[in-house]
Amino acid sequence: MTSKMRKIYTPEYKAAAVKLVLDGKQSVPEAAKSLGLGKSTLYKWVEKTKPANEKDSKNIKLLDENKRLRTELTEVKKKLALTEEHREILKKAAYFAAQTL
Repeated sequence: MTSKMRKIYTPEYKAAAVKLVLDGKQSVPEAAKSLGLGKSTLYKWVEKTKPANEKDSKNIKLLDENKRLRTELTEVKKKLALTEEHREILKKAAYFAAQTL
């Protein structure tokens, strides 16, 4: 029975492989195939190089946008209610104006 030896890659090799993907020169599957790596290995390397706060910053941006939209919706609803109130007042004024003529 033979056991597989795990390949050990240097940090420079990993960095070069990740650079191929991040620079847009090759997709992960293409780069993995050309380098003789497993796709999942290269995906892990790429994921590790991304700053953790990059993912968090996207979520924060979405939360900020969501909060802004909720605030805007609240303001629009208030304006709509005020406009409807004004419309009702004008309807009543027009009715009474027509009665006096």
